[in-house]
Amino acid sequence: MKIKGRVHYVSPKGSAEMVAEAISREMKVVKEPLLPAYMPENIALMFLGCEGTKADKVTLSFISSLNKSRVAHAALFCCNPKKSDAAIQQMAAALKEHGVEVLPKTFVCNGKGGFLAGGKHPTEEDLAAARAFAVECEKLVLGE
Repeated sequence: MKIKGRVHYVSPKGSAEMVAEAISREMKVVKEPLLPAYMPENIALMFLGCEGTKADKVTLSFISSLNKSRVAHAALFCCNPKKSDAAIQQMAAALKEHGVEVLPKTFVCNGKGGFLAGGKHPTEEDLAAARAFAVECEKLVLGE
């Protein structure tokens, strides 16, 4: 059974967009950057991601416009070279303030691929892990 979902992200360096693409293809849902983004309505599961060790202003502003009727559950991901989940913790706290249930499963990608393997883009292994993360999150929401 498929649930109504979306993937939103901010990706100035392209890493979060690559993870968002992997998730959206696995889930067969719309992938949309936060600028511009249509406001989600009646979404059972929203994947939300960013880059860096802190949640950016665009992401936090987007979260401030959400409520439980717009998004029931959120699954969070971030991409940064330090493999820090600080941005996820910021997003989770903000989402909870607005009544959105945040799933306990998260995804942090530090990426070792990219230009001449010195870049910070996700590897195929990272993208496979992102797809597995998406499936696990869907199962959590469906109660499987």
